[in-house]
Formats: sequence, structure tokens, C-alpha cells
Amino acid sequence: MTDTTPHAGPALPDAPTQALEAARQARSQGDLGAGLAHALRAHELAVQPGDRAAAGHLACFFHLRLGQLTEVVALGESVAAALEGVGASAERSEVLRWLTLAAVELGRFDVALRAADLGFRAAMQANDANERALALGALGACYERMGDSWQAERLMLDGLAQAEAAGAVYQQAVSLNNLGSVCIGEHYAALGVNDAAARDALRRGEAYLRRAAGLVGQLTEPILAVLIEGNLGEVLLHQGRLDEARGLLESALAACRRFGYAAYAVRIRCSQGELQLACGRPAQALELLQGLIDEAADGLPQSTALRVHHGLYRASKVLGRLDLALAHLERYDGLQRERAMRQLKAQSELLVTRLEVERLHQDAQAERARSAELALHANHDPLTGLGNRRHLDHFLPELLAHAREHLQPLSLALLDIDWFKQINDSHGHLIGDRVLIEFAQMLRENTRHGDLLARIGGEEFLIALPDTPLSRALEVCERLRERVAARDWSGIAPGLSMTTSIGVAQTPPLEQSALFGLADSALYRAKKAGRNRVAS
Repeated sequence: MTDTTPHAGPALPDAPTQALEAARQARSQGDLGAGLAHALRAHELAVQPGDRAAAGHLACFFHLRLGQLTEVVALGESVAAALEGVGASAERSEVLRWLTLAAVELGRFDVALRAADLGFRAAMQANDANERALALGALGACYERMGDSWQAERLMLDGLAQAEAAGAVYQQAVSLNNLGSVCIGEHYAALGVNDAAARDALRRGEAYLRRAAGLVGQLTEPILAVLIEGNLGEVLLHQGRLDEARGLLESALAACRRFGYAAYAVRIRCSQGELQLACGRPAQALELLQGLIDEAADGLPQSTALRVHHGLYRASKVLGRLDLALAHLERYDGLQRERAMRQLKAQSELLVTRLEVERLHQDAQAERARSAELALHANHDPLTGLGNRRHLDHFLPELLAHAREHLQPLSLALLDIDWFKQINDSHGHLIGDRVLIEFAQMLRENTRHGDLLARIGGEEFLIALPDTPLSRALEVCERLRERVAARDWSGIAPGLSMTTSIGVAQTPPLEQSALFGLADSALYRAKKAGRNRVAS
């Protein structure tokens, strides 16, 4: 089992840089106690703002992993400000999330909302989908603990969608685990009031957590796997699937002890106490849950304390120890009232109102739409909608690399509209534009979805045909040439006719410029031979 207390053995470094490096090594080795000692030492000794900010970041990490939530709250805001001062935006975002989670567990909703708001605004400014997904999860956690599960789930689903769109596995797993946790909280809130809603919350929670569990194999940090396993065990416990729950809770607790995750072990042991009660062993449940209170020198996190006292009330009642049952029930009711008062106070001082959150979401959606539009315009020809040279330079190297890796042929065709200048001179540029648009559409209709199309000049176009030998490419281009020549263009302008010349080359060579040069030479031969033909 990993030692979870600061080491007093070896002498701590006297230089801040050495202490900082020792803290980083301890983090990579999973030695939380030593890491915290070194991080605090570095924070104490540091003179340079960057060193002090980095040490504070590590100290917050170790405090959180060790379950020292009060310390995270005490240190977090000043560390976040220091990180902002040295431009460490990613580390600042992490600290703001840690601060949010710690403050939420302690019922410090004012601190939690302030940190969540800052984190969300930073993610918006950075225009980073991964950061937005995590920030939305932290913001949702605030709303869930303040009794607004609907708003929490909505925020987290938005974060999940952004993580999925970005293909970010870690952020997807975090979002799904957060959603599972929200559903567990919704279950507790509905239990005894609307049992159908409580069961539905568990059903949704299981679905989210099963999806999260499917991503665990792709994660590198064990803490998230522990959280997912523990939450899924808790859901199965409340569904009455006790054997499945037992295995998951035991596995999660073993991992907590192996890695020193003391804070998370408390919640899992609470679930194990409730499992004992569900299995008809109230005495064992009483002993286990009372042990959690006795061991918590600084008190339990509010959400866990509520569960523990409610579990002790039920166990004591079954055992006929009515005085003890009454004491725990009174303590449970007192914690509920205290939480309700804090929720009301936080809501009255809300820094991020629902209206503000909605506005930020609308701003985010509008910004994403603008970004998508800009990206489209940056990579596509505005007249024809085909890719432009920038689009070509991005995707053609990928197609060539794929051809090289899989030993597949790739053919490249360069197309030129014959006598296009005469079309413009005779019929005007508006007709010329319509010809370009119609020609681009014919390219789409006569190629495959996976072929690369681009307009690379005024009347010059390109088709890249992956996994296509030269003989097949020539057939495609000849069919296209025939259809262009046979088309009735007079519907665009009386007397208008049009043909195209096409030059085709095949890999090898696998270099873009060399292949392009061969296709260009073939196009030159097609034009020199009289146009309206395909050459290779």
C-alpha cells in the first residue's frame, strides 16, 4: 500500500528547483506522501514566480489525491492566480477544476462556482474543445450538488458531445463518469419521493458508466478507472445486484490502497457499508460506517457524511439500538439543513446564473459555427465548393502516405476547361462562373466519395483517385470527358459548348511534386494534340 502521509525520513532539498524536481518524480512514481512534502518544500523556498506557481500546482494535486480537500480550497485560488501570472494556462485550468471539485465536496459552493466559472471562461477563450468538455463537467458538478441535476446533466452532455467530436478519449471518460455521478445524486434525491424517477436515474447512470468503463483500457492514469469502477459498483448496489457490486467495490478499493487514493477509498468503503446492510448484516455495516467517522480527523466530505449517517441510522434501527438510530437521524437531518442553507446562499450569490450559462453556451455554439465556416472558406473554393490548393496540400500527402504504406496505386488527374478565356470573352464572366460551377458538379457526379477533388486555378481542376490503377483512372476520365462534350450547355447561354482536356499519372512516384509534374506533362500533351482528350 502506498504511504499517504508526508515523509519525515530523508532530508528535504534545500534548493527549490531540486524540491520541485523531486515532487515531479514522486508524482510519476505514484508516491503521494513524498510528493506532497517535496511540493510544499518547493513552494516554501521558491523565489521565482514560475517555480512557486509550479510547486503550488503540484501541491494541489497531491492534496486532492490524498483527500485533503480543505487544503486544496485554502491553496487553490492563490495558485490559480499565480499560474495565470506566469502564463501556465493548462495548469491553471487543472487547478481550477480541482478547486471546484474539492469545494463542492466540502459544500463551499461559493468557491466552487467561482472556480468553475473561471475555468469555463478560460476554456472558451482558448477555444479548446477538450478544455471546454472538462470545464463543463466541473460546472455541472456544482449544479448537481446544488440540487439542479437537470442543469448538471445538460451541461455534462454538452461536454461529452464536444469531447466525442474532438475524439478525446480521456475527456469522454471523464464526462461519462461525471454523468454517472450526477445520476447517482439524482437517485438519492428522488428516493422515497419518486421511486420511478430514482430507478430511471440508476438506469441512465449505469449506461453512462458502462460506456466509461469501455474506455478504461485506453487511459493511462489509474484514478479515473477507480472512480468509474466505484461509481458503477454504487449503482449496481442500489439496483440490488449485490454480487456484481461487491466485486467492483472490492477491486476499486484495492486500487485505492495500491495508489494511495485515500479520499476515494472513503466513498467506496461507505458503499461497502451499505452493501453489508443490503446483505442483511447490520452489525458489520454499523462497524464499518462508524469506523469511517472515527478515522476522519477533519470530518467527512458532506456528501459522504450524509450517506454514512443515514446508513448508521438504518443499521442502528434494524439492530434495535433506537437511541443511536435517533442520534444519527438527527445528525443526518442537520447535515441536510446545512446543505440546503448553503445551496440557497450560493444560489443567491450565483456568479454563473442559468441565463449567463445559456448565453455562454450560445456564444460557444456561435463561435464553433463561425470557426467551422472560416475553416470551410479557408480550405474550399467559394465559387464551386471544391477544395482549394490549401485543401489539396493537406489531404494529398495523406493519400500518398496511405498508398505508400499499403502498397496501393494512386492516380492523379489534372483537368483544364478548353478555351475557357473565349467563353468569358464571348458570354461574360457570369456565364463563365456558371460553367465552372456546373463543371465542378459533374466532377462530383462522376467520382467516388473518397476521391479528392480540388479547383487549383482559374479553369484548372484536380482529381486524386486512391487505390486506382492508371487503366481504371483513364476509364473514369474518358467517361467524364465524353459527358462534358455531350452535354447541352446552351441552357446556360445560347450557342455555348464546352470540352475538357485531362492529363493522368499514376504512382510511383509517391512524392506530390513529382506526381503532379507527370500529370501536368500529360495534360500538356492532351492540349497539344488538339484538346478534348485524355492523355497519360
